[in-house]
Amino acid sequence: MEKLKQSEEEILKLGEKLISELELVYTVNTLARWLGHYIAELIETIKFCDNNDEKIKLKKECCNLILEIWDKRERIPFEKPISKLKPIIDVLGLLKKREHPFISHRFSSNNRDFNNEHSNWINFSEIIKNNSERIYRKVLTSMINSEILEKDKEWIKEHGSFLSDDEKNIIEYLDSINEITISFSDGSNGDISEKEKMKNLFNYLEEQINEQKEYLLRLKNEVLNKFDD
Repeated sequence: MEKLKQSEEEILKLGEKLISELELVYTVNTLARWLGHYIAELIETIKFCDNNDEKIKLKKECCNLILEIWDKRERIPFEKPISKLKPIIDVLGLLKKREHPFISHRFSSNNRDFNNEHSNWINFSEIIKNNSERIYRKVLTSMINSEILEKDKEWIKEHGSFLSDDEKNIIEYLDSINEITISFSDGSNGDISEKEKMKNLFNYLEEQINEQKEYLLRLKNEVLNKFDD
């Protein structure tokens, strides 16, 4: 049998964490109530067991149950690590799709193989691409805040050995972005209200979209005017 990476103490500590998480859905989920009670009873029995052989047996049973629940956590009704980060992860997924299959980076607006009309289309495509990436990044940073990350950071601190590398990496990465954002904000306008922050955010997004629209209208006029010549 493969040796466990975690000690029994670490597994039992995870069990106590699961109990507290399952308690949050006790009132609405029978399975959560039963699992929480059962793990809690086992841990309590272990604490007060005087027979060493029996204690070893109970610990093994309890640890196996906790690990089984953890392995099947996606089907268990409690708030899992990074569950609140799913919308942010979706935005990250969009940012990773940086390749634009219909826009070759080898092309340039100065390329002699293209006439002025084609160059303008390429310039417009580059503006769409670049502004879209800026919008995605701004949306990403606006979705991250310390309150959302706090619980997941606790998961790493207290039960990091049970999390996957992907789970830990995403939490640590978003936390680093959050720290940079806070540091930047505090250095430039630390007393700004939340409402002002939101106004600045939407102003920035509107600027990016307006730039796209302005170039689109300019391109539209240039192209349509050729038909009047």
